[in-house]
Amino acid sequence: MSMELSLPGPDVPVIDETRLLEEFGGDQEILNELRDLFLEHVPPLYTDIEQACNTGDKDAFAISIHSLKGACATYGAPRLAMVCKEMEARARNGDMAAVKDAFEHLSREYQLVFEQIKGVGV
Repeated sequence: MSMELSLPGPDVPVIDETRLLEEFGGDQEILNELRDLFLEHVPPLYTDIEQACNTGDKDAFAISIHSLKGACATYGAPRLAMVCKEMEARARNGDMAAVKDAFEHLSREYQLVFEQIKGVGV
């Protein structure tokens, strides 16, 4: 029962740096620390997500994608957070076929976030 995921359009920013600066009172140092934590902790999480997708482990996938969704929401990566939310719901419903179909989109969004996040606060 694979269905097309409802994915964000171009109106949703990859990284919402303006919101981040507002949220942290314009404190660039906090933003830099948060960016570095994201860059350190998210790649192993992504590896876990990819592995769970490949093995079809819906529970491990749902747990890991939920963590990534939270990291994206905290850091201001709304597009990737939206993709994670959709994929988490599909995994929790047992629709790993839809998850596997959408993994390429997740991967593209992930790469976009990493390209843009490296320039945040620099």
